[in-house]
Amino acid sequence: MPSQERKPRRVRAPRPRLSRSLVVAAGIEIVRGEGLRQLSMRALAERLGVTPMAVYKHVENRDELVLWVVTEIFSTLALPDERLEPLAWLRELAGRVRALGLENRGVMDFLLDEGPVVAGTLVLLDRTVRKLHDAGVPWEEAGELHNTFFSWLAGAVRRQEQWEARRSDASPLFQRFFAAAAAMSPSEYPGIAHSLPHMQAMDVEAEFETSLGFMLEGIQRRIEASRSASPRGRRTRQT
Repeated sequence: MPSQERKPRRVRAPRPRLSRSLVVAAGIEIVRGEGLRQLSMRALAERLGVTPMAVYKHVENRDELVLWVVTEIFSTLALPDERLEPLAWLRELAGRVRALGLENRGVMDFLLDEGPVVAGTLVLLDRTVRKLHDAGVPWEEAGELHNTFFSWLAGAVRRQEQWEARRSDASPLFQRFFAAAAAMSPSEYPGIAHSLPHMQAMDVEAEFETSLGFMLEGIQRRIEASRSASPRGRRTRQT
């Protein structure tokens, strides 16, 4: 006769009680896996295994959710050693922000649209402006240099995000541009003729390092000009 023993019932572990920290953690998982654009209240509810209405008890809307998630993401960013010289500090910071942006696709779009509205990005603004001011740049210009530098950085990261999101069967990057440029007469358009081989040979990492070098060179010149124009800088040179 068949055994009358019953198989033990599988007892499901109770889901952890929903909280703001769980909501934010699940939101970050979505951003890292699919990008910030895919973060929605419905996607979050599915990730947590709850109804959307349960999520709304902890977050008012998607805008608030995005703000929490971006805030938490930037809270993990460690600033470079303050003892570094301004350019070395900015170079190190650029690398860290770039890595964070590429790991969390879409956060640079958020910053380009909204500006430094979360705590971590406001700290970046403050530390960068202070670093430049301590190097001799006036406060107002230090703020403008910060805006220029981070607008470039956010744009560079966003561009690389788009490249990396391309399908594996997509045509090579800039194929149409290279073909159109190659068809131009070298005698009439020498700038294109001389630049094209270099552009075709440069990869993403080399392009980033080159453009970062240009940005830092410009900032260094502004620092030197500010020091030369200040009375303290003139006295220093005379002694």
